[in-house]
Amino acid sequence: MRAGLLLFRGGVAGRLTRNTMSILRLRLALTAFVTVVAATAVLAPPADAGKVYPAWVIPEVLKVRSGPGTDRDQIGSLTKGTKVYVTSFSNNWCWAKLPDGRWGWIAEWLLQFSADKGRALAEAGGVSNGSSSSSSSSSDYPPAWIVPETTNVRSGPGTQYEMRGQLSRGTKVYVVTRKSGWSKCRTPGGYGWIRDDLLERNADTGRKLSSGGSSSTSTRKAFVNGDGVRLRSGPGTNHSIRASLTKGQTVFVTGTKDGWASVSVQGGASGWVSADLLKYEGTTSVPSGGASSSSGPSSGSSGGTMKGFVDGSSVHLRSGPSLSESIRAKVVKGQTLYITERRGDWYRATVHGGGEGWIHTSLVKLAGAGDTERTETTKAFVAGGRVHLRATPSTSGRIKATIVEGQTLYVTSRQGDWYQVTVHGGESGWVHSSLVKLPSAGSSTPAPAPAAPAPSTPTPTPGATRTVDDLVAWVAEDLVNVRYGPGTDTGVKMKLGQGTKVQVLELSGHWCKIKDPDGSIGWVAGWVMNFKGPGEAPTVTEGGRQVEVRTAWVARPEVNLRSGPGTSYEEIAEAALGTEVIILDSEGDWYKVALDNGKTGYMASWLLDTRAQRRARQEEGSSSTGGGTSIPVPEPAPSGFGQQIVQTARKYIGSPYVSGGASPSGFDCSGFVHYVLKQNGVSVSRSSRSQFTQGTPVSRDDLQVGDVIFFRNTYRAGISHVGIYVGNNQFIHAANSRTDVKISDMTSSYYTSRYAGARRMR
Repeated sequence: MRAGLLLFRGGVAGRLTRNTMSILRLRLALTAFVTVVAATAVLAPPADAGKVYPAWVIPEVLKVRSGPGTDRDQIGSLTKGTKVYVTSFSNNWCWAKLPDGRWGWIAEWLLQFSADKGRALAEAGGVSNGSSSSSSSSSDYPPAWIVPETTNVRSGPGTQYEMRGQLSRGTKVYVVTRKSGWSKCRTPGGYGWIRDDLLERNADTGRKLSSGGSSSTSTRKAFVNGDGVRLRSGPGTNHSIRASLTKGQTVFVTGTKDGWASVSVQGGASGWVSADLLKYEGTTSVPSGGASSSSGPSSGSSGGTMKGFVDGSSVHLRSGPSLSESIRAKVVKGQTLYITERRGDWYRATVHGGGEGWIHTSLVKLAGAGDTERTETTKAFVAGGRVHLRATPSTSGRIKATIVEGQTLYVTSRQGDWYQVTVHGGESGWVHSSLVKLPSAGSSTPAPAPAAPAPSTPTPTPGATRTVDDLVAWVAEDLVNVRYGPGTDTGVKMKLGQGTKVQVLELSGHWCKIKDPDGSIGWVAGWVMNFKGPGEAPTVTEGGRQVEVRTAWVARPEVNLRSGPGTSYEEIAEAALGTEVIILDSEGDWYKVALDNGKTGYMASWLLDTRAQRRARQEEGSSSTGGGTSIPVPEPAPSGFGQQIVQTARKYIGSPYVSGGASPSGFDCSGFVHYVLKQNGVSVSRSSRSQFTQGTPVSRDDLQVGDVIFFRNTYRAGISHVGIYVGNNQFIHAANSRTDVKISDMTSSYYTSRYAGARRMR
């Protein structure tokens, strides 16, 4: 019909103009669109709901979802700098039109609505949006790149926080803030915390990591130096197990990182193995460092091994002999190196107990070149209750692990008041020299076992304990003490004879809460008990003799507790370095153990350091001559009651400073003194001013170890600071939030001018 279309509606006819027909077609099209959206179950406002807001994608990869929430299905993904058009908002989510014409929901916090910053994002992401910008900044925060093959992202600054996800090598992130050796980063999947030493902040090196263009070391043939060695998917015990290797199996090392070696197994898979468990062809697992020339290996050579030391405060170990190569690790002054090759002005070196890489010759001092602070490896022992192993020689250094009294160490160098050590079977790091006991030359006296005198009154020690089910034990010694609490610092309640069968109710580290046949309850040390049967404790060889093993410490950064004696069994828990376990039984190379969280399972024997073996090594080490070490032996600890106070105080060196704190989780100055004295049965007031009025006044000339010393006019007028005297004009105190609990010199100008007096609190 020329004039238009005849339409009947409600019995009324009318003619529609061409404009009316266009409106009708538009409505029909919108109706069809709504029908399609409803069919796909994507509930969203209409596309023309209101004003249109252009926005740009912030992360490297962004998920587009079917609804406003992370619980909705992913319907697509966008890359950094992609431009979208937002038409409406719901609960911090945006309904947006995508470049391909589709619609979807995007988290509002992952979009940039500033046009200038959006164009910069597009340029940085390599996305063309038809516009240019002179801005080169891709973010308000500095970028960084992931260094390891796989890195965990956590919800807080520490390994105790839950894992939010993982990022692969070369992934670009943006650092928002830093805290305690960790960085809060904006990642492709949102915000999370990543360890500082796993991030590369140099843009050139980061781009190489991102493109995979890093130089690697040449392949080296090696052999597995242990039974049941795990081949993992990444450099760390938190990575999945790919295979179990046997002793003597051939592998080819392609690179190293953080004490782990990237290997290809002959005729098999590839993955990562702890570098300590490899023996290189023609050498030991750690080169012994004997070179014939002080001039170093010749250029281009790869024959002999020479020992050297880092001669710079913070030096980079690189993946190749050039400043343009990626940084594999940072090494510190005095760290021991074993040099295997020279190429121009670069040495290829293996860090003692760590990784391998290249270091400039100007930053290396070769052995025999007049360095007096170096030594051959010297056996030593931890001389504090719970001591922090740190990444750098400072109380501000990142805590790598917690080690306990009597644990075996191997000292390799000294820097100021700090020793660089390798824990027997575990990590390497730095420990304050006051917390390390070196074997005395010519001494035949065994190193003391971890113990302290018992008080005259029964004072139960509160602690974290867990109930265990159906666990029995037998007294293994002639006559053992049953105490009021879990520790030798609690009073003796009664005694039990050898062979007495008891029921174990709870565990607290190496201590067992038991009920004897008469129904009496108390605490007994696990190392004087048999858990398999009278006289049937597992035995091992140590120092040429058989010893019975009943308690142990975890000797690696993280060890899996499994449901059975083998790597094929399910992982039921993880334990960190230094965790105390009770040994119940043994099957082959595996121990059945109990943890004080109530869990029982199996751990590989080579990943545990038993108390009996540790004592045997102590006896062996203390009867040696010290191996000609040039490291001075710390002066003997003081004796008597003052010694007890100082020994208690030393346990908390490195503990954090917290205003108002009076516990190991955080101390202020008076809270530290209050807590330490209380542990030794002495009650004093909580404030430094009140403490100054207590005890017996002592002149400075008559100071004894364990005396409490006071200072005035530090941060306020009058008595304002307090600490515990440790001898030789030194005192231990909770200093401030920068240095935490530490030992300081009273003769320094700051403290000399503010000294107020001392009190003997006994």
